[in-house]
Amino acid sequence: VHTVTSDAHYSTEAKIKEAVKIGYKYVAITDHSKSSRIAGGLDEKRIAKSFENCKKRKKFVVVSEEVYMDHLAMAKDDLLSLKTDFDNKNWRWVITKAYYAVFHATNALLINKLGFYSKDHVCAILALKKENLIGKELYSELSKIYDRFSDIFGFAIMFEARKLSQYDVAKWKELTENDAIIARDFAKKYVSFVEVECR
Repeated sequence: VHTVTSDAHYSTEAKIKEAVKIGYKYVAITDHSKSSRIAGGLDEKRIAKSFENCKKRKKFVVVSEEVYMDHLAMAKDDLLSLKTDFDNKNWRWVITKAYYAVFHATNALLINKLGFYSKDHVCAILALKKENLIGKELYSELSKIYDRFSDIFGFAIMFEARKLSQYDVAKWKELTENDAIIARDFAKKYVSFVEVECR
């Protein structure tokens, strides 16, 4: 967890109580350096180096710009289909579909602005950060969601939530309606943001 000394929005005590509530046996403090300009402790130089590593590993695929519309359509379809799961209180699938809506929308934005999509979730995040494709307000909202799911950048929270909902057979039952609302609402906002940015 992060403390308020770093970039946390809630007290350490509140985070520990939440961790105990959801079954964690250990909690580690992983504050960022106060001098870090980017959450996750990665400065622009390290982001650029990691981005280049993604390129070397061929995680980016160059495509024609109009393909972004297909990725955006997939994101919207993910949002549409999660409504049924929300109505049925199937929180894990709401989170999973919200995650995919964000990932497909991210690829739409990457294609529209940079001419490529990412086959890798972390590389997609690196590309967003390196090229400053998301604004401070949206990133600030992500950092608030970060406190619930935790991750390396703040943007990969959907990835972490999706992993929990899809792969952790013991933990997925602990996902709550509030978790689903957070994921759903963020995905809606993010897909709308991408739609505007791609015009």
